Amino acid sequence: LFIKFALVSRKIQMIEKAANEKPVLLLDDVLSELDRDRQNYLLSSIKETQTFITCTGLDEFVKSSFNADRVFHVVKGGIE
Repeated sequence: LFIKFALVSRKIQMIEKAANEKPVLLLDDVLSELDRDRQNYLLSSIKETQTFITCTGLDEFVKSSFNADRVFHVVKGGIE
């Protein structure tokens, strides 16, 4: 998984250079697959990239690791 992120990170750089724009990054439940050190690395490396992260839980570690402009909670098919 971590190698995949390194490849995605390189693609982001290539897209930024080619299109002269920052892409939007979509991460589906990736944090549950990583230990704390790798979570820290991932979150710090995407701070300048608009990112949508889906996850099953938003614990205090994640809340304190980055500033989220918006957080949506899906409960029983609705958004709170």
